[in-house]
Amino acid sequence: MIIPSIAMVKEGEGPRLGVTLWNNEALKKDLVVQPQEKTSFVIIESDSLVEKPSSMNITSSLKASFLAGLIDVGGAATYLNDTKTSKHQARVSLKYSRTSRFEYVTMNHLGMQNVTYHDVFDKGTATHVVIGILYGAQAFLVFDSEGSSSENTQNISGTLCSMVKKIPSGGTVKLNENEREIVSKFNCTFHGDFALDKKPVTYEDAIKVYANLPKLLGANEEKAVPIQVWLYPLSKLHNRAAQVSQQIHENLILEVEEILQQMAEVDMQCNDLVKHPAAVTFPDIKNEISQFRDLCQQFTVTFQKLLAQNLPAIRSGKIKVTEMEDIILRCQQSPFGKVHTEEFLSRKQQEIQFVGSYMKCFANIPILTSEDDLNQVLNDPLVECVVCFNFTSLKEKDLYVSDLGNWLQTDTMVPTGMVYEKKEVTPWFKDKHIASKGEKYVKTFQELAQNNKCNTKYIVSSTLDQENQGFSIYQYVGDKLVSKAFEPPAKPNLPCISRKTHDSIELTLNPADFGKGLIEGYTIEYRQAEQNNWSSLRTKNNDLQATVRGLNAYTKYQFRYSALSMAGASVVSDITKEETTLPTSPPEEIRGESYSESLILHWKEPSVRGVGVSVTEYKVEWKQDSGSQVWSQLRTGNKVEKFRIENLILNTSYTIRVSAICADLGASAPSNNITISTSHIKMKFLDSKSLLHQKKPPVYQLQSEFSNDGYRKYNLGQKHVGKPNKVVLLVGATGSGKTTLINGMCNYILGVDWKDDFRFKLVHEVTNQSEAHSQTSEVTAYVINHNEEYRIPYSLTLIDTPGFGDTRGIEQDKKITAAIDRFFSSDNGIDQINAVCFVVQSSLARLTHSQKYIFNSVFSIFGKDIKDNIMILINFSDGERPPVLDAIKTAEIPCPLDQDGDPVHFKFNNSALFADNQTSNISFNQMFWTMGAESMKTFFQSMNQKETKSLTLTKEVLKERKQLEIYLQALQPQIKGGLLKLEELRKTELALQQKKDLMEANKDFEYEVERNVSIKEEVHGHFITNCAKCHFTCHDNCDYDDDKDKILCIAMSNGYCTMCPGKCIWSVHHNQKYKFRYETRKEKRTYEKLKAKYEKANGEKMNAEEIFQNLEDDYCNVQAVVLLLIDKSSESLKRLEEIALRPNPLTTTEYIDLMIQSEEQEAKLGFQERIQSLRSVREDAEIIRKISSGESLLPEQQKNQQESKTLREKVTIKVINFTKVLKDKSQNIMEIISSFFN
Repeated sequence: MIIPSIAMVKEGEGPRLGVTLWNNEALKKDLVVQPQEKTSFVIIESDSLVEKPSSMNITSSLKASFLAGLIDVGGAATYLNDTKTSKHQARVSLKYSRTSRFEYVTMNHLGMQNVTYHDVFDKGTATHVVIGILYGAQAFLVFDSEGSSSENTQNISGTLCSMVKKIPSGGTVKLNENEREIVSKFNCTFHGDFALDKKPVTYEDAIKVYANLPKLLGANEEKAVPIQVWLYPLSKLHNRAAQVSQQIHENLILEVEEILQQMAEVDMQCNDLVKHPAAVTFPDIKNEISQFRDLCQQFTVTFQKLLAQNLPAIRSGKIKVTEMEDIILRCQQSPFGKVHTEEFLSRKQQEIQFVGSYMKCFANIPILTSEDDLNQVLNDPLVECVVCFNFTSLKEKDLYVSDLGNWLQTDTMVPTGMVYEKKEVTPWFKDKHIASKGEKYVKTFQELAQNNKCNTKYIVSSTLDQENQGFSIYQYVGDKLVSKAFEPPAKPNLPCISRKTHDSIELTLNPADFGKGLIEGYTIEYRQAEQNNWSSLRTKNNDLQATVRGLNAYTKYQFRYSALSMAGASVVSDITKEETTLPTSPPEEIRGESYSESLILHWKEPSVRGVGVSVTEYKVEWKQDSGSQVWSQLRTGNKVEKFRIENLILNTSYTIRVSAICADLGASAPSNNITISTSHIKMKFLDSKSLLHQKKPPVYQLQSEFSNDGYRKYNLGQKHVGKPNKVVLLVGATGSGKTTLINGMCNYILGVDWKDDFRFKLVHEVTNQSEAHSQTSEVTAYVINHNEEYRIPYSLTLIDTPGFGDTRGIEQDKKITAAIDRFFSSDNGIDQINAVCFVVQSSLARLTHSQKYIFNSVFSIFGKDIKDNIMILINFSDGERPPVLDAIKTAEIPCPLDQDGDPVHFKFNNSALFADNQTSNISFNQMFWTMGAESMKTFFQSMNQKETKSLTLTKEVLKERKQLEIYLQALQPQIKGGLLKLEELRKTELALQQKKDLMEANKDFEYEVERNVSIKEEVHGHFITNCAKCHFTCHDNCDYDDDKDKILCIAMSNGYCTMCPGKCIWSVHHNQKYKFRYETRKEKRTYEKLKAKYEKANGEKMNAEEIFQNLEDDYCNVQAVVLLLIDKSSESLKRLEEIALRPNPLTTTEYIDLMIQSEEQEAKLGFQERIQSLRSVREDAEIIRKISSGESLLPEQQKNQQESKTLREKVTIKVINFTKVLKDKSQNIMEIISSFFN
């Protein structure tokens, strides 16, 4: 640095070192040294290029040179180069100035005569000479205080200024604690003409330095330096001297100051921006700002070079001042113009603040600054999924920065007249769409990161993605990028309550539009009001309808939910207001009965009720399935579970539902809808599946419900409790038309009319059998449960029985009787009856023996108390008096008579039942239809008046007949056995008489006798109970086919058989395909075996007389058994005579003989088998005849009168003893009887 002195000349823009105008000797005589001691200090608050030169009293010309970089500064002048680095930097400078002396040359010395070095004028470069210097020293204490971006710099400057003002006050400053804290943040920089051992750094250092400055000039201020010089133009001394032909206008200097000040401001702002957290975090922002700063600094250097090149030339007049004006103008019109730089910095400031505002949302989320950091996260094996919030536009190149670089690379300082125009591009962060998207993205991302912290990593990064401007959320699975536009579901909106029940609430979910497409399901949380714990459930899909089940009735609940995606759950929605479940569950098991213009509904009360809830009534709603969809409704008025809807439209389908009303607590949800159509009852039974044939009219099988209650039973319709039930037993001969009559009754009851294009069958007969066989094979009950639309006001049970007297003979009739017995004896059978209806054909003018047999067979089943309930149903009637009435009267059939003396009867003709009603000639059939309908009406009206009769007596009749059958079954082998025993006794006695001498000599001999041998005889069509041990048929025609049920056979008592000789346990009895019968065969015996048998039985030796006596006792035993069976059979016969309506025709030998004769005369198919059966039955009838007449069933031995008397007495004693044992031990009669065979 050049230190100016008196006589030193100034060349161009600075003094030429060592060149003087006068020599020292000549100068000394005209040099004046004048003391000028003065001290001052100034507080400088500005740091601009305008204020700094002024603070040092720099002239415009020198300022221009300084601004152009033509002058190097030192000492206190270095203060000019000390500029702030940040806009947040508060600066106050304290200028200290001390002057000591002023040296100058007098005017006498100024003249050519005193010039020593004339070559100064010859070169023509020097323009001025130093003629005066003010000595002293200056110092600048620059105080800086760095404030944060949020602090007010002006406030800091005010505080700083007030503290700096304290310094000049005597060199000592007293500070309080608060002020000490303030000044501790100050930094101090020293610029001065003083030589310091240590430059001040702190406020305290500055105080010390300031106080010590006067001493630093020396005791005599010998260390003072020039602080101001005065120049004199050389042109005034000699015309050959160089001179300044042009001065730079002050305005141009100010414009230069503004440009350089602008660049300084740019530099400060750039320094501030690159320190912003957003720029530090995202290098792309920092790099672009740094690039811009570098370009601006390059521009400043270029600008100053141009000034340095042109300023001397302008002053010397080589170029015009306009050149400098053009340079300034070009700079102002360039991309570096103030408008453009400020706009760029403002834009960057906004971008940084925009990004910074987003960064605040990512306080706990790692922000990755490089691709390496991203790869490190993606390659982490513990991380399954990565969701990255991506700034996609930070790496985009700013066209303006590119323009700056391009401008510097061209000869831009040459005036072209072009004004830079920046391309108008909306910054990405100012795009409303992007900003709106960013708000949604950041909020959703932040919520997602907070709610999902398991295997998903959430990060923030910056990646260029021009397809997704501004922001995007990337999703990585493993290290693979699976989505560049991942939109995780945002916080859902409040759900709506769409439906409530007693234990569930259905929600309509309302997810936010953002991320809606990626929703995979929902997590719904719920809790009871005022409780803290939430329960949750997860939906299986993204269906917007979700039902929360398992709730408590009449309880308040709150709900919230979150949306689920691959990345996890969204933030939960707001909590709903309290919602109360319905007070009860819906009514249950709604069912209806359909009628022509009404419906009767039945239901069960709600099974679930809330605490303190009670049902007060019900609401019934209905609507037509076609037409208006408006629900009609009525209330029951009280708590009843039955309701009738009236005034409906016939043949119309209705949808019905029922709700429970709980007073002020509200109603339950409606029950499940049921659909019922109003129609006549008969229409309900039409079903294409039950169509039997498509004739005219079509016939449908009624779909009845089968119930196995121990017999065949079919139920038509639903059972109605409280409605009377009439029981009608239909019996008759084969071919009498019972089946068709039942079908006719059913069509009448259901309301079928002649004009209807359909008919019904309740009983569908097998059509491939002839009328000689009964179409009905079993006793069957048809229960027609009452319905309001039936033509009868009660339920009706029709008991259909197989027809008596068909070609299968009396064995089939026995089966029918057994079937009726089983029906009446069943646990679930009927125990009362209203009518026994005998179905006959109208044309029977007289009754044959077979027909009489049928009548008597049927009536023999019933007790006498049924007589008044017997009705004759006459089929095939033509409206005239039926001939069969006279036949019935002639046969003295027991039945009540009407007022004309005829049996109570009803005439029917069902010939038109299934007749074609669409032919041209239908009058005849229609007449029979009408007649039949009237007959049905009369019959069912009469039935309504009939007194119900108990079947107790009838059951006793059946029981007695069965017991009598068992006795007869036992008597047959006993009688045969007795005859054989008598013959055996005779032959044995004869043999013994003939061999008496051998007997007396105790010698053995043979003799021949006849004995019974069991033979297996195959059976068909019924069940047998055989004893496997005794080879004995204990019960023919048994009711039980399954061996495990044989304990129930009538032959069993207390678990043991009463019929077989061994009295074996029931479990050895089986149902087999054969029965045992006995044949008489001859057998040879020996006297020794006979003797041994009796001696073993008596335990002693026996002679011939004693053996004879034992044989006689055996025969007495047989007689006693037969007499006992006769007694029991006689009792049964007497009881049957008392209670039975009619004796069994099969117990009369004369009647059976007539039937055999009739079979032989008619000789119909199978007559020989039927005759054989009749002859077998005649044997039982003969026994009954003998029992009734008191005849002996066994012949007596040929004895004299005294011997016969003795034998009869012996038999009588045995019978009395057997009877006594029977009474004393309560043994079964069969047990006593069978014991005689052992």
